[in-house]
Amino acid sequence: ILDLHRDAITSDNGTKTKPTVTINGKKAAQLMIVSGCESGSVTNYPDWIYNLRFALQIQKTCSDLYPSLARPLMFASRHYNQDITHGTLLIEMGSEANTHNEVVYTAELLSDVLVRVFNSNA
Repeated sequence: ILDLHRDAITSDNGTKTKPTVTINGKKAAQLMIVSGCESGSVTNYPDWIYNLRFALQIQKTCSDLYPSLARPLMFASRHYNQDITHGTLLIEMGSEANTHNEVVYTAELLSDVLVRVFNSNA
């Protein structure tokens, strides 16, 4: 399960951040993969290591194919509903400041990345 969102990146003064990168001459919204783990008070999360490996495969493939498309992976001791099933990740696609076209282009690039990740694991 891939839970796709737009990130909320707003500074204290109300300025919204619009993370973009130009790939093949087109603007894309940068994405960020969020992977949670079991630690401290976060328990009963049996698949977090599998999910992290999956996240790292996506991050590396993204970096290889489309440098700078992915922001650094966010890894924290939280569930993010990723404890519900094996292979679940949260992916933030740009922010509320990115345009629809930027996010759609990111989705196209991400779909290419995912096909390659899934084919390499077949």
